[in-house]
Amino acid sequence: MKKIFKYELRRLILNKFFIGLLIINLAYAQLILTGYIIAGVAYTAPFSPWSFGAYLARVMPISILTVLFLLTFYYSKKEKQTEVLTTATPVDLVHYTLVRSGAVAISFLIICILILGLSLYFYVSLFDYWNFASFILPTGLVLLPCFAFAMGIGNLAGRIHPGLIYALMLVTLVVGFGGITGNFDFFGYGYFSSYPISLPVGLDGEPAFTVSIGFIIARMIYLSLGVILMIINTRFTRRKMHTA
Repeated sequence: MKKIFKYELRRLILNKFFIGLLIINLAYAQLILTGYIIAGVAYTAPFSPWSFGAYLARVMPISILTVLFLLTFYYSKKEKQTEVLTTATPVDLVHYTLVRSGAVAISFLIICILILGLSLYFYVSLFDYWNFASFILPTGLVLLPCFAFAMGIGNLAGRIHPGLIYALMLVTLVVGFGGITGNFDFFGYGYFSSYPISLPVGLDGEPAFTVSIGFIIARMIYLSLGVILMIINTRFTRRKMHTA
C-alpha cells in the first residue's frame, strides 16, 4: 500500500493541473492579503484572529475547488476502467480508497501550508507580528470542517455520477462568494467579518476572539457530516467488493 500511496500522491501533486491550481491558490491568497486583510476586518487589526480567520475563509473556496478537481481524477471513465481491473486483483478496495483519499488530503495539506506560510510572511514582514498561537483556533475552525465535508460529499457525488462533482464546484463558488453570513456560513468569511462588530471592545481597542456556541456547533456538524459521508462511501466500496 505504501507504493500505491506514493504513486497516487505523485500522480496528483506532479500533475500540471494541480501545479496550475496551486499557483492560482497562492496568487489569490496574496490578493486577499494585500487587498482586504491589510486593512483588517470588522474594525480589527490585520493580524487579529478575526482578520486571519477571514483570510482563510476567503481563500478556502479556491482550495476546496482544487480538492474537488483532484477527486474528478478518481471518477473519470478511464479510472472506472482501471477499477474493473483492480477488483480482479488481491488489492483491498477499501484500503485502496483510503489511500487515494489520503493522497488528496496530503495535496490539500500542501496547499494549506503554503497559504499559511504566505500569510505568516505577510504579518512578519509588514507588521513584525509573531504571535501565531492566536491563529490556531481559527485555522482549525476553517480548514478541518471544510475539507472533511468536501471530501465526504465529493466522493459520494463522484460515486453516483462524475458530473455531480462539477456541479459541486459551482455550488462551492456560489457559497464561497455569495455573501452568506451566520453560524452556518460554510467557509466562515461572512461570520468572521461581521460577528466581531456585535462584541464589546476590550482594553486593546478590539473585541476578544470569542466564537459563538452556534458557530462551533455548525462547524462540528459540517465536520461530522463529512466523516459520516466518507464512512458511507467506504461501505459502498466494501459492498462492491463482495458483489464483484
